[in-house]
Amino acid sequence: MVVTLVGEKLAKPGVEFIYYGPADPCKTCRLARVCVGNLEPGRRYKVLRIRNIEHSCPLHEGKVRVVDVIEPSIEVAVDPRYAIVGSRITLNFIECDDLEKQNVIKPEGLFEGDVVKILEITGELECNGRNYKIVKVMREKE
Repeated sequence: MVVTLVGEKLAKPGVEFIYYGPADPCKTCRLARVCVGNLEPGRRYKVLRIRNIEHSCPLHEGKVRVVDVIEPSIEVAVDPRYAIVGSRITLNFIECDDLEKQNVIKPEGLFEGDVVKILEITGELECNGRNYKIVKVMREKE
């Protein structure tokens, strides 16, 4: 679990967001270390708990709240040979030309080369004449 700050409108349990990196005003903010310093650019986070602490912020319409976040599980398409619940794999994105399927081909929050644990198989996908499994994974941190 990570402690960070989010805008008051995002401070609701269950809300997910992608952290894209610090904005310019963050670089000189006294709260930057706890706000953006605990987050990894390009990763998806899910708000678990809102703490009773708020701070003023020029980016978030005036206020940010202290929250606990985690990296949630994410669905991704994998080669069926690797789709074994409970196994840990190094993520290699599949090749697929269908732009409508990109949310499971290269989902935001995961990077090629991430080590992930397969939690469950949620479906199947066909692309470029090949069949794949859609799995829910959780990133394993070093």
